[in-house]
Amino acid sequence: MKKLGRPVRDRRGRGRRATDYSHDGVGDLGRGALAALGFLGGVTVGVVLWSRQLHRSREGLFSSRPLRRLAALGYISGRPSIDNARLLRDYIRWEKRPILRRRAEQVLRQVEDYLDE
Repeated sequence: MKKLGRPVRDRRGRGRRATDYSHDGVGDLGRGALAALGFLGGVTVGVVLWSRQLHRSREGLFSSRPLRRLAALGYISGRPSIDNARLLRDYIRWEKRPILRRRAEQVLRQVEDYLDE
């Protein structure tokens, strides 16, 4: 076994030190593959977290916090469906704040217009 720092002869006979071969065991292809794997892993984690956040936003429609209810209305406005129209009708009957009730009515009209097309 050779010690680091000891001269090593290359094919051309010139002396080089083992430390001149700065090599950490991962080649250029390995670094690229690791970078790609890291990127894809980051994207995957981001998509999962975003999906969970969106799901929480929909659940926030009947939250005790008005800001969460407003966020849930924004989420639902981007996803028109029959289920969301029914949910909005229930929400309009439940909501006590006039501002949020009006916003829900606007979103319901948008959803119904989309479904009528």
